[in-house]
Amino acid sequence: SQLSESRGEALADALKVNSILTFLDLGSNDLRERGGEVMAEALKVNSTLTELHLYDNELGERGGVAMAEALKVNSTLTSLDLDDNNLT
Repeated sequence: SQLSESRGEALADALKVNSILTFLDLGSNDLRERGGEVMAEALKVNSTLTELHLYDNELGERGGVAMAEALKVNSTLTSLDLDDNNLT
């Protein structure tokens, strides 16, 4: 079963307070633009995640812009896979 936008929001909330997880693969789900936005918000405050795979999630332009903004402030993420997301 795929992770939907709403479940993505719940996971993003958990990532905001995560202090252990360093790797997360959410590739080939159904997060869409809203899911990309909430994941980006989580990345702004998460200080443990070093690798995140979000390939094939249809994040779209809004999700891509949100990710770019998050990367400006996140200093721990070293690998981010956004392949196949229709980022324009």
